[in-house]
Amino acid sequence: MKVRLMFISLSLLFVLNSCCFGAKENHLGNNIYLSEYDNVDLRILYQKESCAQSGVEIVPMTILEIAHNSEWIIAKSGNKRSNSDFKYWIIQNSYSNIPDAETVKLNTKGPLDKTTFENLIMERSIELELKSIK
Repeated sequence: MKVRLMFISLSLLFVLNSCCFGAKENHLGNNIYLSEYDNVDLRILYQKESCAQSGVEIVPMTILEIAHNSEWIIAKSGNKRSNSDFKYWIIQNSYSNIPDAETVKLNTKGPLDKTTFENLIMERSIELELKSIK
C-alpha cells in the first residue's frame, strides 16, 4: 500500500511538472514564445524554457496577427474588443547562438505605425504575411 501511494505521488508530481497549466505556448525560436494565458492575453515573451513561470515581455498584449520564420517574427498588437490602437513589431529571429533577453529586445523594432512597419518590411526583404490569431 505504501509503495502504491508513493508511486501515485511520484506519477502525479511528474505529470504536474511536465504540463503547462494555464498557458498555451507556441515556440517561435531562440527562446521566444507566443504565450496565451486566456483568449485575450496573448503576448510575445522571452523565456529560457517552455512553460516558465515568468518571462521577459518582448511584445505586450494583445497580439492580433503574427507570422514567423527562422529569420524574422512580425506581429500586430492592439485592442481586440474595439479593433483599434494597432501597433506593429519586427523581431530578428536569427542569431549564431541563442540570445539573451536583452539581445532580443535590442533587435526588436516597435511599436511601429503601419506605414513605418511596411517600409521596414520592404527594406529588409521580409517575405512574411501577418495572419490572424483565432
